[in-house]
Amino acid sequence: MNYQKPNVEPFMHSPKACVSCQSYEHQSFDEDKHCPFQRHSGLQENPTRTPYGQCSRHGVQVFATQICNAHAPDPHIECFDVVNRPEPREVIQEGMEV
Repeated sequence: MNYQKPNVEPFMHSPKACVSCQSYEHQSFDEDKHCPFQRHSGLQENPTRTPYGQCSRHGVQVFATQICNAHAPDPHIECFDVVNRPEPREVIQEGMEV
């Protein structure tokens, strides 16, 4: 009897940003002047808080909406491209490949 590995297809869609990376661990929410979220009704104020967490690859705190060159998506998430935010939570020094 031959065992065949089941075909696992992505079951979730998420932006290609820290929030969908395997190196990201959510911590909390913080005030953010570049908060990308929109209000749900005309009675609410525009959101000002963005999720943030710890990046284990770079060892810094990042907003969930940041983008870096080392993005490692979860295999169950299908990522779509988004525009990077104007400023990071903390500056990340990307390593150059030699």
